[in-house]
Amino acid sequence: MNFDQSTYPLTEFLTDNNFSVTKKEQHFIEYSSKSAIITIAYANLEYLFYTHVGQDSKSLVELTPIVVKEVFKDDRFQLQSTLTIENLISFLKTSGKLIVSGDKEIFKKLNEFSDGQSREYTRRIIHLQNIQGADKAWTQKDYANFIKCIDRAEKDLLPESYLKKYKIAVDKSQRQTR
Repeated sequence: MNFDQSTYPLTEFLTDNNFSVTKKEQHFIEYSSKSAIITIAYANLEYLFYTHVGQDSKSLVELTPIVVKEVFKDDRFQLQSTLTIENLISFLKTSGKLIVSGDKEIFKKLNEFSDGQSREYTRRIIHLQNIQGADKAWTQKDYANFIKCIDRAEKDLLPESYLKKYKIAVDKSQRQTR
């Protein structure tokens, strides 16, 4: 795969829209305008392109099919893991033209979406850690710790079996304190 040849149509499109190439490495290119940055990286092992966009290098957000669907209400690429160069050009000419024009509101929405995704990911990790702690406490018959872990977990995400174990743990710990 020749990275320069693959990205040439995008380079041509973006330079026609007041972007210039500001960084270029083996499988990486950064395009900048007065109000936007677009980066493309190619992962050899996965044979995939990864695209990030933002107002500056500190606020880059990965442009995935999920982001395109959720932020831009464009579901053309929803069955793909990443965007191809052709997909990206098509997107930037249509629903993604706000990125090319440097619209501050769209970058704000992208950052809000990215922050929301991060919070959701962190919430799930913490929930799983609480479940693992509860499982460990249960096998060690440490009912007080089991209760603490379940209390920190999100009850609406718990299978019914944990709620039943919780009742058992409460009963057993009350008996132990008597």
